[in-house]
Amino acid sequence: MILTCGTKVVMLKKLIALFFISTTAPAMAHLTWIEAGEQSLGLSTGHNFPAKEITVKGEYVQTIRCTTVVGELFELGFDAQSIRYVYPKKPANCVAQLKTTLIELTPAQGVQHFSENKVSKTLIDQVRAKQKFEEVYFKLAQIKPVLVGDPLYNKDIAQFVSKPDDPKTIYVYKNGEPVPNLPVGLEYPETPITLWSNTDAEGKVKLILQPTSKALLRTLITEQNGTGYKSQFLSVILEPQ
Repeated sequence: MILTCGTKVVMLKKLIALFFISTTAPAMAHLTWIEAGEQSLGLSTGHNFPAKEITVKGEYVQTIRCTTVVGELFELGFDAQSIRYVYPKKPANCVAQLKTTLIELTPAQGVQHFSENKVSKTLIDQVRAKQKFEEVYFKLAQIKPVLVGDPLYNKDIAQFVSKPDDPKTIYVYKNGEPVPNLPVGLEYPETPITLWSNTDAEGKVKLILQPTSKALLRTLITEQNGTGYKSQFLSVILEPQ
């Protein structure tokens, strides 16, 4: 949803602080990911996975939906004392969707934001020519790829998915279709830089490096939205093979 009227200014300031809290690091580079524990999970935001800078509290979250190993669907609520999301039952996978907001930046900041996320050169050049930058934006974080057809699968948004006949391969799907030629970044703690690759014509993710420890796969999907832009950040945890 888009925030309106009296709540818009207050929530917008809070969300901008959440997304761009650090002024010493690249301002538009915030990652968001799920920390899955035995009894609960946390949502973390930071510039360098897995070094979190801030915990995403419940007021910024649209939903956290999970499934059990037998496919039972349930939602998680925020526990203010632990600053985590406590499991009512053990999940097999969870998808966290943050609330949508409107971000307003200078054109220079917009160019930096898009450049750091490998958005197309065409859109970056458009931003350079604008007087202001506006982006409708939300984030989605997953514990692991969602199986197409699973209760967590949502064709209306972008997700990292796997297929029943190919469970070990990761794809990016949106609107029920693969997203081709999409830049996807690998945040691997043992490597000081983001390792970028592009999805193929079938939306398949081809990793430059197979991590031997926990890593984060991330992307930003952006399209024009009137005079501004509409984006979704997407991340999933990769466990070592």
